[in-house]
Amino acid sequence: MRLRRAVRAVALPALVLATCFGAAGCSRRGAPTTQSATRGPVTIDFWNGFTGPDGKTMEKIVRQFQVENPDVKVRMQIIPWGTYYDKLTLSLAYGGAPELFVMHAGRLPEFASFDTLRPLDEYFKAATPSSASSPAQPPLGARDFAPVPWSASFYKGRQLALPLDVHPIGLYYNTALFRKAGIVDGAGRAKPPRTWAEFLDAARRLTRDTNKDGRPDQWGFVFTWQRTNWMTIAGQFGGGILSPDGRSLMDSPGSIQATHLMRDMVYKYKVAPRPEGIDAWLAFRQGKVGMAMEGIYMLTGLEEQKGLPFAGAPVPQFGPKPAAWGGSHMLCQPKEIDEAHSRASWRLMRYLSDHSLAWAKGGQVPARLAVRASPQFAALAVQAQFARQLPFVQYEPLNPKTNALFQFVDPAIEAAMLGLQTPEAAMKDATRRINQVLKRP
Repeated sequence: MRLRRAVRAVALPALVLATCFGAAGCSRRGAPTTQSATRGPVTIDFWNGFTGPDGKTMEKIVRQFQVENPDVKVRMQIIPWGTYYDKLTLSLAYGGAPELFVMHAGRLPEFASFDTLRPLDEYFKAATPSSASSPAQPPLGARDFAPVPWSASFYKGRQLALPLDVHPIGLYYNTALFRKAGIVDGAGRAKPPRTWAEFLDAARRLTRDTNKDGRPDQWGFVFTWQRTNWMTIAGQFGGGILSPDGRSLMDSPGSIQATHLMRDMVYKYKVAPRPEGIDAWLAFRQGKVGMAMEGIYMLTGLEEQKGLPFAGAPVPQFGPKPAAWGGSHMLCQPKEIDEAHSRASWRLMRYLSDHSLAWAKGGQVPARLAVRASPQFAALAVQAQFARQLPFVQYEPLNPKTNALFQFVDPAIEAAMLGLQTPEAAMKDATRRINQVLKRP
């Protein structure tokens, strides 16, 4: 799927950052010049990768900001995620960086380690005008945000980002197929599974070979993005990619147990197809699959699928503890920015955060606690269900080298799922290679 390829790791940003910012002769040209001495609005460039319906939602919010803030002109540029970080890296290194840009939480440590981001501590501690004509909004602090994205906005004690949202994985399920299979509650409503036992029972009842050719034409479950599915299940068994102290967990007992469980869904229980030769997400959208675990950012596509009866729920608890993969869009400024542009950018950042209910309607979960506690957010059925997972959402490792590790993580999961290696062998190989990368300066 295009989404999968777009968000997979690329090596260029780290290479350019390490080469350029580590070299004495590399200058960072093109920092914005102050416009305070000139007449007219301050112009800020805002880069993001919202190429889908979320981009239209963001454009609408930005337009309203400009109506309320005529002294700030925003030039928003949407760049596909597949090339976004390459372009951002080059702009930070050689000039032309935007005054405001979106960064995934998992990439922030990498860019922060090269000192490319402006600290924002002073802005969080001060009152901020929400518009040119309205009263100042109170300072922001830990009390205003979900703990996981709030913690991820810091690097070595400095706050370098404003968390806009959290986009956790969750369980999407076809309500019509559930009712047909008799997976309902006392009121006859489709009942999503909460445990491994309930999940396996539902998946078996949903897997059907109606034409009796020996191959199911309806599956109980499909693996979409293997990495996020694996991180969710591995996290529930205490596994994952890295330990908090920066060691590989790929060959840990929890990671191996999770990998075996995923394989068993395909080869032992036969409730999911092999992850090859099938467009898993398309199959779910076409009504040929009962359940899939995907991110909240896929909601809009489902809503646009005419006639698809679906609902959302937290992911089942496959292991001994709750866990769900997630990410966050963080709002950042470049270190090389003058005061006038920085303050104008912060006003937009604060506005986007204050108005993140509108962002939620486009298929996100706001990081702001007050927004999520509102009745308007509670009325967003799928978003509200996925938001229940925020206390135990797990990001990809917040390590400067994480992006370089995915070239070993993804193939290991795939090799195990395709039966090319045992889970033990695949995870052992991944650990060896990951530890080699971690030992490098």
